[in-house]
Amino acid sequence: MKDVEKIIKGIIKDMNPRFKKKTLGELLEEEKPHVIINGKRHRIKRRELEFLKEIASKNLRIPIVLEVDSSLGGAIKVSGKEEVKVISKILGREIDIFSEKDVMYIYKPELKIVRKELPTTTQLIFKLSLSD
Repeated sequence: MKDVEKIIKGIIKDMNPRFKKKTLGELLEEEKPHVIINGKRHRIKRRELEFLKEIASKNLRIPIVLEVDSSLGGAIKVSGKEEVKVISKILGREIDIFSEKDVMYIYKPELKIVRKELPTTTQLIFKLSLSD
């Protein structure tokens, strides 16, 4: 059974995009903002960058990763203080300013809202959690 799990995890890993993040500040300075995903140039919409500039610091790392984890029962994980701040503002969620929380969970209806607002600056990845 361990071999099957290993194979399945390998397939999921291969499905996930490979990319190097850039900061919002770096992307704002580029004439044609982009990141490299799976070796190909992925354009970032200037409209999204201008929107993000209003609600986040220039240290925000893009793309914002939305992690679909099989162990979370349909929840999508967002990690990072700036990332949580951005997604919270888009969804109209309150953030406890005294909390050091840098993780939040969203669900499919909220995912649709986030992806509609930030289609080129967010990236879905998948994580498979198999029981031991």
